[in-house]
Amino acid sequence: MTEISFPPAPPESSPRRRSWPMVLVMVALMVLGVGAGLYGVVRLTVGYQAYVQTSENMSPTLQPDERLVVRRANGGEVHRGDVVVIEGQAYATDGHPGVSVVRVVGVAGDTVACCTDEHLSVNGKPLTEPYITPGFEGLFEFSAKVPEGTIFVEGDNRGNSADSRFRGPVQLSGVTGFVVATGTVITPDSLPAVTAFTDAGLPDAPFADSTLPTLRWWIVAGVVGFFAGFTGLIVTLVRSAGRRRKAAAVPPVR
Repeated sequence: MTEISFPPAPPESSPRRRSWPMVLVMVALMVLGVGAGLYGVVRLTVGYQAYVQTSENMSPTLQPDERLVVRRANGGEVHRGDVVVIEGQAYATDGHPGVSVVRVVGVAGDTVACCTDEHLSVNGKPLTEPYITPGFEGLFEFSAKVPEGTIFVEGDNRGNSADSRFRGPVQLSGVTGFVVATGTVITPDSLPAVTAFTDAGLPDAPFADSTLPTLRWWIVAGVVGFFAGFTGLIVTLVRSAGRRRKAAAVPPVR
């Protein structure tokens, strides 16, 4: 009788070898999470700065000692209605040390005047400004033509603000940042949208920052990605170790 011989069964892959692809996936997820989080943090650090409002000149929009989130200007275009941080020395006359927070009410070529029916006007168009302190809309009469390379600024507290009405226009190079929110970069509260200028028929809406919310999501995604990868890595290694122990406990087949 002829004996039939069969080829030996292929060796089973070890539990450690089977787990390596999942380990690599989890490590890659952790690396991506760290990268995304660092990207968001670096962009926030480079592009934004914290500031504390020190005076009442922007009341009621901003209160003294209120924390502000300021996006660095970096030569960005300035619009009517923007709340900006300026260097005190950038005023045409009577400059002062330090910085101030003010609102842009006129850009190069504009004629800013007061008052038309107790309202500030720009290029002959009266503004309805719900953000200013009531009772000081028509504090005194003036008319100013804004030169090239400058802006005309006023505080929202028109009765307590030493601004362009007294010190002249501000050099654009003196604008260091845009106030985009109160609070912190982690818990920002965006400033109310201003439509006074566009409602009056003037072009160009104020600056609206969409980068800050996006960067916060980069950071959140990075944290979630890292911890998801870390948790998955631990689970994978624990399961692999369990399979190895189980395989070692099974006696070899003769």
